[in-house]
Amino acid sequence: MTSVTESPSMVSGRWSKVAPPLGLIFVVLVAASASVASTPNTSNSPASILAFFQTHTGQVRASAFLVPPAVVFGLFWFAYLRNWLQRDDVHERWGAIAFAGGILFAVTGAVAGGVEFALVDTPAHLTASTATALNFLEGDVPFILASMAFGVMAIAAGIAIIKSRSLPTWLGVFSVVVGILGALPFGDFFALPAIGVWTLLVAGVMWFRSDPEGALAG
Repeated sequence: MTSVTESPSMVSGRWSKVAPPLGLIFVVLVAASASVASTPNTSNSPASILAFFQTHTGQVRASAFLVPPAVVFGLFWFAYLRNWLQRDDVHERWGAIAFAGGILFAVTGAVAGGVEFALVDTPAHLTASTATALNFLEGDVPFILASMAFGVMAIAAGIAIIKSRSLPTWLGVFSVVVGILGALPFGDFFALPAIGVWTLLVAGVMWFRSDPEGALAG
């Protein structure tokens, strides 16, 4: 009785159709989490901020519950993206740096989800000062982290795409440009939606292209 061993090209070819939808699921979950509950403006009064979280417990909790699966699907997508970028004709550093950006974005999600859970854990015992402080963290920290994560990820991925030419050159140039914009001082307002749009664009292009045999490094 003989056993059939799958070649690396067979495995990579299968993943070229399985992994891109993970990027889509990741974006859908992040968008759903962000749309279910939006936190109050940091300029609101402490009393109004406290009242918001005490009256919107269900929405905020639902938003927080969507974060863990988004992080899981996102990390699988970023891991596949790293392998795609680490091709024989491109130094592996670019894929590694892009994946580091993906890990940083996962940390961003963990911070945002953790703060949301803290805000609605025991709303009856939540004080105005605590709600205000946590709302400041929820309103500012994730955007700064997302700006850094997107800048690292998009610039590194863009350089790898340009060098490899396994994906369209325009996609590499676009990635570098939006990555630089995301890392600029005003980029924190731009980075979070940009990650979603960029992920959908890259995943869509990958979906319609199959892995060349032996192109994946390692």
